[in-house]
Amino acid sequence: MSHDDGDVLDALSRRDVRRALTLLMDRYGDAVYRFAYEMTHDEGLADEVRQQVFVEAFRDLERFEGRSALRSWLFGITRHRALDASKARRRWWQRFKNESPDDDSGEMELAGGGGGRPDGDLERTRIARVLEHCLEKLAPAAREAVVLRYQLELSYDEAAAATGDRVGTLQQRVARALPVLRKCVEARMTVPVVVSEEPRVVPPVAIARDVP
Repeated sequence: MSHDDGDVLDALSRRDVRRALTLLMDRYGDAVYRFAYEMTHDEGLADEVRQQVFVEAFRDLERFEGRSALRSWLFGITRHRALDASKARRRWWQRFKNESPDDDSGEMELAGGGGGRPDGDLERTRIARVLEHCLEKLAPAAREAVVLRYQLELSYDEAAAATGDRVGTLQQRVARALPVLRKCVEARMTVPVVVSEEPRVVPPVAIARDVP
């Protein structure tokens, strides 16, 4: 996911905002969704956030001043919109609980999230679910830093531009989170998996082994 986005900047220099937005959507649409999902744990909210992000980007692209990379700017918008969406959901849920104190069925559904997306590969699906479970065990700020750095492949400078945190702060969060994440993933992935009647150990995913 390494881009200098020169084509987007060129489109903006020609005041072709629609072309610039199309390039950004094609390049970062999936990554924006993944980041929003990691923050909200809700497929529907993540999709709404993605739409809001690109509506806002279209509105503000002409005023982009280039003080950060375009993708940092885009993920910064994503972060704010995902936080807004999560707060709005919590407010709605609190009102719902106050009005229906004896009905907890909605709470169970909400806590369950949006569920996984089958990809036809059992092992990769299992790894993805284990990693998602272990990421959820991290503190929100640590999870955000790990996702930005490893899943979205932002440099620490880019992640700092997106979050407003200092580079050193993000590095510390990642350095502390990765051993915890690795331990969690290894514990859940070393459960024997039967293949052709013989157990084998599924190795932990690469992201959890990459400890600074």
